[in-house]
Amino acid sequence: MISALDKMSARELRLAMFGVGAVITTLMVVTLLLPQAKALAAAKKTVDTLAAAAVNGPALEDLLRQEDVAIADLAQRMHGDTANLPVNQVEAFVIGRLQSVSWGNDVELVGVEPAMGERVQSFQETLFRIRLIGRYKDLYRWLWDIRNELGFSVIKEFRLTRNEDEDADPLLAADLSLASYRAVE
Repeated sequence: MISALDKMSARELRLAMFGVGAVITTLMVVTLLLPQAKALAAAKKTVDTLAAAAVNGPALEDLLRQEDVAIADLAQRMHGDTANLPVNQVEAFVIGRLQSVSWGNDVELVGVEPAMGERVQSFQETLFRIRLIGRYKDLYRWLWDIRNELGFSVIKEFRLTRNEDEDADPLLAADLSLASYRAVE
């Protein structure tokens, strides 16, 4: 190595030292300075966003109000009207809603059998085995209304059979399992 340096002229040695210095400087800029510059740019963007939010205070309050409404809507869709009911009243509430939707859609609610389901993550499942009799269009409307009335419920099983031999618009028997979920603390 020393013999190679002895053979180099002073000019070549200066150029080699300059090249090594340039490579070291580039590595230092890329590894040390560039990440700090990116962090500074991100911090400046955050400060600018917060400053704009401080200037637009009423707009921020409106945005927070909209988010509160969205959260309340999600809570309503998840728990429905049972959010504030004790556990032992949830079954009666759901059965009452099933009956009122049945009356409104000309469907006969033959039977409802509540049963405890399994625990799914942080929710306790309550199953309702339901038997209905009605015409196809009425059962369809019943399902749609249940979806709107009990948004916190899911139909897990559904079986449809003929209840009479009439060909045009026969009465059908529907057996289904409706799962209602409630957050467990």
